[in-house]
Amino acid sequence: MEFGRETNVIKLDEEFFKEFETELQEAGMSINDLRSCIQCGKCAGTCPMALAGLEFFIKKIVHAATLGLKEIFLDDSSVWGCQSCNRCVEICPMEIKPYELIQAIRRVSFREYAMPSNTIDGLQNYYKLGHAVVVKGYENRRKKVGLPELPPTTLGNEEMRKKFQEMLKNTVLAEVAPFPLD
Repeated sequence: MEFGRETNVIKLDEEFFKEFETELQEAGMSINDLRSCIQCGKCAGTCPMALAGLEFFIKKIVHAATLGLKEIFLDDSSVWGCQSCNRCVEICPMEIKPYELIQAIRRVSFREYAMPSNTIDGLQNYYKLGHAVVVKGYENRRKKVGLPELPPTTLGNEEMRKKFQEMLKNTVLAEVAPFPLD
């Protein structure tokens, strides 16, 4: 061990920890639930994103969550790769609900603006169009197979889209969106 060498120490951010605890409680979980995780890795072993090559560090995420280590959450973008398939929930022997944990981390991270830039693009599309991802040229492909150019969703229904936007204005998105909601 070298003396005089700087050490990076990550400290508990109590305000962040309390906010995170609240998010967990709203999902029907607690920090104590997370502490019952036995770190078996079954959740990561069944995750399609991890199997596809996403570096998914669920053990690190659970550990950081139980200790309230904000910097680890904000630095780990793997939580944004979750596709919401819930396979992790089905296989967890301790009933930890890894999906709910990931969603709580996303909500807290979102408020800190700690998210990939494409998340902002997706949210902006979601607000403006009702779809996070809109594939260019969909109108022509729909027309080729005999469908109306616009689908019967918010893309093709202005009234529905306006109601959807009004609904979103009553969510946390209105408080933290990095774009105007008008």
